[in-house]
Amino acid sequence: MQIETKDLKAITKKFFEVYGAHDVEAMTALCADDAKGRYAPYGREYVVPVRGGLNAFWKGFTQAVPDFHVEVVEMLQAEGNAIVVQAVLGGTISADAPGGIAKKGDDIRIPHAYIIRYNADGKISYIDCYWDNTSINSIKASAL
Repeated sequence: MQIETKDLKAITKKFFEVYGAHDVEAMTALCADDAKGRYAPYGREYVVPVRGGLNAFWKGFTQAVPDFHVEVVEMLQAEGNAIVVQAVLGGTISADAPGGIAKKGDDIRIPHAYIIRYNADGKISYIDCYWDNTSINSIKASAL
């Protein structure tokens, strides 16, 4: 069943609003019980459940960066029950990051792209996430 575009966009907007508000429980509640996702830079085969997988990442990001925020740049209706989102995620690093990626006090903003798919009940069923690794690599290079 095709869900109205306006409804998918409203759910997607809510997902990123609660992410920016550090409310991982609300993010997870917008997902189907069996929802999965893939953070593409970790590899083609890196598919994990949202619960006990991606939600741990989300919580880690919001805890590691106290002023973590999300700026949705654009949302586009894709084929079927899918929305594509361009966003910028970031904030001020509260401690030196491992591997010299960033130093305490650095204000990091990293472009992300999401493909979010919804089931017939309007719950997120699958998330693909891509981000700009060149940003991370340049942060790491500038820290040297």
